[in-house]
Amino acid sequence: MKLLLTTLAALLPATATAAPLPQETPAPSRPWTLMIYGAADNNADGPILEFLDDIRKALDDDPGMELILFLDRSEHFSDDASVLGEDFTGARVYRLRKDSAERLDASAFFPGMTTDEEYEVDSADPENVARFVAFAKERFPARHYGLMIYSHADGCTMCPDEESGNDMHIPALTDWVDEAASVDFLALELCNMSGLEIAYQWRPGNGGFSADVLVAIPNAGPPLDWDRAFARIRSEGHATAVAASTEGADVRVDPNTMTPLAFGTLVIEEGHNGRRALLARNPEHVQRLQHEAAACLDLKQAKQAKKALDELARALASGKQREAFEALRDGAAPGLSEPVMNYVGNDFGRRPFVDTYALLARAAAATELSSKAREKAAAACAAVDALVVSSFGMDGLTGFENGKHGVFLVFPDGTATTRGTFGEVPTWSELGWYTPLAAESEGGAYGRWAFLEDGATPGDGIVDNWFELLDAWFDDTSSSPEGLNGYAY
Repeated sequence: MKLLLTTLAALLPATATAAPLPQETPAPSRPWTLMIYGAADNNADGPILEFLDDIRKALDDDPGMELILFLDRSEHFSDDASVLGEDFTGARVYRLRKDSAERLDASAFFPGMTTDEEYEVDSADPENVARFVAFAKERFPARHYGLMIYSHADGCTMCPDEESGNDMHIPALTDWVDEAASVDFLALELCNMSGLEIAYQWRPGNGGFSADVLVAIPNAGPPLDWDRAFARIRSEGHATAVAASTEGADVRVDPNTMTPLAFGTLVIEEGHNGRRALLARNPEHVQRLQHEAAACLDLKQAKQAKKALDELARALASGKQREAFEALRDGAAPGLSEPVMNYVGNDFGRRPFVDTYALLARAAAATELSSKAREKAAAACAAVDALVVSSFGMDGLTGFENGKHGVFLVFPDGTATTRGTFGEVPTWSELGWYTPLAAESEGGAYGRWAFLEDGATPGDGIVDNWFELLDAWFDDTSSSPEGLNGYAY
């Protein structure tokens, strides 16, 4: 049952006289409230405090944006007491200022979370995201709401909580969090989260939690340079020094007119500037930084991107073109010398993440595929291009085009284990989590991915979408009539 965040309006009794016209609620005067969900009951406790201190100082108490923090800490890592005024190991909510942090009573939404009691919470529980968003929206109303989630992730799960031993599954956020908790802007300071499947899961109109704009990274890497972006957000009359990213340009961004897409574009721009500045200062970091990327996505375009990819999947299935299409991924097709751009490999598990636009562009130009498949690949390229508003990739991602690349798609191998840029790519049989069905198991799989379910009819023997194409190609059902995880296309 989803957590309900809305309040019921009072019912007016029926009378013979005309009811008075309802009074319009004035629009909030504050342009932005940015909510930071710090799921740091893990080794992110410590790094997140340094991150928070940098960004609040960069924003410099600009009146156009409130910073509201939920932070769940660990007893095993940092003992820092300077950033928030006290060391603690449970969960608290704060209003962040440039040089201070005001602890807030959130007990109306988190029973027991007062300003003088310790409160332990499972930050991997998606309902706690809903409670935090509801609290911040009620207490700090604004014209635009942003949510940043800071923790660990691997493209399958996020926000590991060491106290509870749980992880938050990506589809669970829409399963358990009501639409009322949706935001205009969602930023993920999490590894491997700029994926097409993820973008579709949290698209507007999905019936649960959603966002209009998403900023995320497809690889594993450090946080983006939010301090650089926040240093440029300045309301009219809020004088402060700003380091220009382009000489002679008016670099100030007024939060009163800053749209969610403009906010995301700003973060991507300064993320790229920050990475290049770091390399200029420390050339020895080139190996660590050369495969980093980030993207700002217009999630209103995610539905069309999925539709276009599913049309390509149907064209590939009807033409029996598996070998030719896999050769595009592996770099084995004529004229190719290396695998398609990919983002596999991080500290939390191997993932078969290929760049969506790069794969589709190869398919659109591949004469080994049918003309219909090439046509559908080109259309899918255009749809992904519309989804990616802005992006950057460092020099190690050969051929990266800003505004086109930066979103991955799950494309594993069938039976062999191939080599990607960072290491081995998992096979289909290793991806028990990648399923539209409920996949609860001792291994923690969850399933229920909307991208994999929507548009498909299980058991009809017809490939309807991307997932069913992979299932038809890779799932050897000789030992199980229903295939892996009980699914048969």
